[in-house]
Amino acid sequence: MTISRRKLLGYGAGAAGVLAMPYVAKAQAQPIRLVFSHHVPTAHLIHGVAEKFADQVKQATNGQVTIDIRPASQLFNLRTSSEALQLGTLDLCWSDLGTMANWQPQFGFTSIPFLFNDYDHVKKVLYGPIGEQVTKEAKDTLGIDILSLGASGFRIFVTKKEIKSADDLRGIKLRVPEIPVYVDMARALGTNPTPIPAGEIYTALQTGVIDGFEAPADFVTSGKQYEVAKFVTRTYHIFTEVSMMASAKKMASLPPNVQKALRDAAVDTTAKQMWEANLKIQGEAWTELASKVSANASPNIPSFRSKMGPVIDNFVTKAGPKAKAYIEAVQAAGKA
Repeated sequence: MTISRRKLLGYGAGAAGVLAMPYVAKAQAQPIRLVFSHHVPTAHLIHGVAEKFADQVKQATNGQVTIDIRPASQLFNLRTSSEALQLGTLDLCWSDLGTMANWQPQFGFTSIPFLFNDYDHVKKVLYGPIGEQVTKEAKDTLGIDILSLGASGFRIFVTKKEIKSADDLRGIKLRVPEIPVYVDMARALGTNPTPIPAGEIYTALQTGVIDGFEAPADFVTSGKQYEVAKFVTRTYHIFTEVSMMASAKKMASLPPNVQKALRDAAVDTTAKQMWEANLKIQGEAWTELASKVSANASPNIPSFRSKMGPVIDNFVTKAGPKAKAYIEAVQAAGKA
């Protein structure tokens, strides 16, 4: 990091003489070390993306910037990393708008069930005017600089019975995460929401504690829950986003060339490389599931969406008019 003009002026008249000396103009930029914390294991895709990001930043700054990646909640978990960005005690992390909704509830709009039609709709939202507004608002209200919004994937239903429409879910015991909007969705669909730890899903299906659950397709292939639940339904009911974020305070303190290097590398690795990788991973996972169990790739989505009114109303009641505006903007983008 270069010495500031104020600090140089503080040395008095002698500093002017130093500045005039030819060798100062050739001095190397001071090294910068940034800490990047995240909550997932090193085998996870987003850890590899973070490593690519660090490499690109190092190359773009000719080695001036080194990014120290701390995975698997070594420093902070998902929520506390976002808190640390706001406090300026952490430089970079993976987080998501759902987590940021703890402080600005309207950001939870991305988790509204059946809000997004498909990946093209998501892309239009994240990388268009809505994404720009979210980025501006996050910086203004939380002091979090979203370097690039990103995608984790859509969720599917895994059940012991065939699901063709929303009515087929009525009465089943459905495992959902203990997150209000997920529980609201489960109730709106007429299921009995059963929040249990993810690690207990396989056994719970075996023993009849639950009749089904919902998760990204790659979670199902890795956990092999299809062995005890023979039907999968590609509802794309909730989209999960994961984004590369920075402390706005830290970003403002960095030289312009370093800020540009960070932003360019974030967009390339997150909005471009990770996007394509996720499409590939989720597509391959669905194909694998379809080869092992009964797979419905085209359920009656309008039947599901028609039941989400109470879920949206409940969310807007809690999150306020800004949340309503985001939801309406996303819906309009899906029709455009």
